[in-house]
Amino acid sequence: MRVSERLKKIPPYLFAEIDRKVAEAKAQGKDVISLGIGDPDTPTLQPVVDAMHIAIDNPANHDYPPYNGTASFRKAACDWMKKRFNVELDPDAEMLCNIGSKEAIAHVFFAFVDDGDYTLVPDPGYPVYKNATIFAGGTPYSMPLLEENGFLPDLDAIPEDIAKKSKLMFLNYPNNPTGAVATKEFFKKAVDFCKKYDILLCSDMAYSEMTYDGYKAPSVLEVEGAMDVAIEFYSHSKSYNMTGWRVGFVCGNKDAVKALGTIKNNIDSGTFKAIQDAAIKAFEIDECYIENLNNMYQERRDVMEAGLRELGWNIKPSKATFYIWIPVPQGYTSEQFATKMLEEAAIVVPPGNGYGKYGEGYIRIALTKDVEVLKKCINRMKACGLKFQ
Repeated sequence: MRVSERLKKIPPYLFAEIDRKVAEAKAQGKDVISLGIGDPDTPTLQPVVDAMHIAIDNPANHDYPPYNGTASFRKAACDWMKKRFNVELDPDAEMLCNIGSKEAIAHVFFAFVDDGDYTLVPDPGYPVYKNATIFAGGTPYSMPLLEENGFLPDLDAIPEDIAKKSKLMFLNYPNNPTGAVATKEFFKKAVDFCKKYDILLCSDMAYSEMTYDGYKAPSVLEVEGAMDVAIEFYSHSKSYNMTGWRVGFVCGNKDAVKALGTIKNNIDSGTFKAIQDAAIKAFEIDECYIENLNNMYQERRDVMEAGLRELGWNIKPSKATFYIWIPVPQGYTSEQFATKMLEEAAIVVPPGNGYGKYGEGYIRIALTKDVEVLKKCINRMKACGLKFQ
């Protein structure tokens, strides 16, 4: 059997490889602690689960859903955008329900990228940005996210000939894997750049509500002129502990939303209406539920960052996401140090180069274990001499 040439260009999916390594270590009898995948370890918020129980028993939810999402979901999503960012959206033209944001992110490349086109993607970054470009026949151009630039891309460094051939630019703030955040001033610069070169600006906001110390993440759609060139992808996965439910939305420029909707109409049949009803409840949930989640992750962040400082890492408190992005000790590659963590301390962390060339020299820690387990990780690292030097 001969697979497509494009499939041969795709590297093994990072998190599938992590799962394989965890299984190997467990088979050897190791007490493995995985800080690898960003999957919340606490249940979906109870009001959402309660709403789902009601919705799933409603026979009106048992047929095919509308391709663009139910009218009630799209209106609720628009209401949430208005409340959260003061962004006005048309639920019929500027809002689209998705089977989680990963699906929509992958599909938007098929709506805009042809053979020979370029895309501007962050590096390090969510692997789907590059891989979906390749699936669509395009060429990904890496925008380096460097620590000295606050892990923001230097838009002025993008060659003009590349910019002219580019169809999409992806930004992701709060950022996976670095945990970095962006300002409205940076978003304005990105909007102006994309207007100049007729590029669709795609903002991945999967971690919009996972913020700390009073910080609130801005939306690119708050910036003047953004609706002319930008769409934004949202997910219920992290904000409401709904990773397995697969629901989210994309909103913004109506032509881009329509184009993405056309791809989806021909590929999927939409999100189960009962899940959309439960997702509406998440939009309406009392803010204290989100605050409690963020307080939990902030405590975990504080414990892990304090432990890492004791081990020699000089890191500032992260403002968002449940990731910590740290350099590996001198003399190690990302994969070498990640392997050492697994083999000596039975701790799983993804190597930074799994997120792109410019992720080399780092590892990512996911705060998806409780405080006592994170303390155990620090103690194991101390006992094994895993320090930053």
